[in-house]
Amino acid sequence: MYHHFTFPRVATRRPPARQKGATLVIALLILVLIMIIGITAVSTSDTQFKLAGNLQFEDSALNNAETALATAENWLSVAPNHLNGGFTVAAPATPQLIPRAVPRPAARDTAPLTMVWSDANSLSVGSTNQRYIIEQMSLNNKLPGSSQVVGGRANTACNQVNTYLITGRGVSVRGANKIVQSYYSVLSCT
Repeated sequence: MYHHFTFPRVATRRPPARQKGATLVIALLILVLIMIIGITAVSTSDTQFKLAGNLQFEDSALNNAETALATAENWLSVAPNHLNGGFTVAAPATPQLIPRAVPRPAARDTAPLTMVWSDANSLSVGSTNQRYIIEQMSLNNKLPGSSQVVGGRANTACNQVNTYLITGRGVSVRGANKIVQSYYSVLSCT
């Protein structure tokens, strides 16, 4: 009788292979790339935040300019403001009203885009962030194709208008500057 014995296998030890550290190098490169992407994302979001803030200040300046423009239009629409003496004298006592007969350069130092807006040449609306100028462009223009009926309603025979160029300037708290202009007409028979 034979007994069959199985002897456990003894693991033979191999000498350790020489490690080169490639995994460590690749992991470090991936970490550096992730860090660069993160820094770029933070920088981009900061720039976008600043751009959004600048747009907000520009919108504020535009709103101020439009408020000044609307104030001037409302002033002209109330009779008899469009007949104000400031529109008839060569050197008006009311600096924001510029007569038709006065050439633009004589009426103020320069054009609205480059002039220095002040109490000497414009009117402030509530604060210095909103200012306007009204220039009279024409007197008693007959409405083309008009008669006693304008817009389908009887108009008591008035078919003439005075036209005005209104320039409004708005400034935001951060110094953004916007200028808007509007042509406005008023019936001259009132």
